[in-house]
Amino acid sequence: MATATATAAKRQPTRTKVHQGQDARPPSLIQKFSTFTRTAAGLEKTLRLINATCQIAGGLSGDVVTASRWGVARGQLALTRRYFRFFNVIDCFARVADLLPGGNGRASEAGSVMALLELARWTCLGMYLLLEDATILHATNIYPVSWNARVTTEAYRFWFCGLALSVLGCVWGVLLGIITSPSSSTSPSSNKASSNGSSSEKKAGKERGPVAQVPRSVLVKRIVVDGCDLLIPGAFLGWIRVGELGVGVAMLVSTLVAGRDLWMSITST
Repeated sequence: MATATATAAKRQPTRTKVHQGQDARPPSLIQKFSTFTRTAAGLEKTLRLINATCQIAGGLSGDVVTASRWGVARGQLALTRRYFRFFNVIDCFARVADLLPGGNGRASEAGSVMALLELARWTCLGMYLLLEDATILHATNIYPVSWNARVTTEAYRFWFCGLALSVLGCVWGVLLGIITSPSSSTSPSSNKASSNGSSSEKKAGKERGPVAQVPRSVLVKRIVVDGCDLLIPGAFLGWIRVGELGVGVAMLVSTLVAGRDLWMSITST
């Protein structure tokens, strides 16, 4: 009798552990979405997705009043998203400082075409954000200025140049990777790239140069994302003939491609 009682007592913790293991269920899609939107990057991507949807809806709408309402929603969402990137100018110019000769980054080796393209890219993006930040008071109707249109146009030119240089740099990196290191391997951690591939760029510049350290899949994704985003300033400046619907679709594609990696990195932790 005592032996049977002791055996049952030993089995009880095991049953408790089994029940505890059964209760530990993976988070649902709603819980993952809540976790995703609680981060600044995740919330900005969600707002960008809604922004693109409003742009597409406005382009498909045949009613002037309905299209105007979608335009107002799109403008308010775009203004909200500007607050999230207001201080990104600091990061851009910090990257420029690292890429300059004597900087902290190894990618600043003399004669590197990739380093020169990255230096020009981050300089253009930094100037874009700086000029955009200069017009934030006008956009919020706090302090309207007469030079807002000129500064906005120059900002979009820098944005277009920065995205074009990004696409050119990625194409160069893919071609150089095919020629110099067709069988180069990379660590799995380098696949966790952000919407602009910044986490992979931080791993660039080791012994074999920045190209060999970045997976081709990351470069191809950046070509797709930046290539689609290139239509936004291009259409605004009149350099690319595309309608509002085309810009909305391109914005939707770039958001989904860039947001997927961000979703995986946030919800997997």
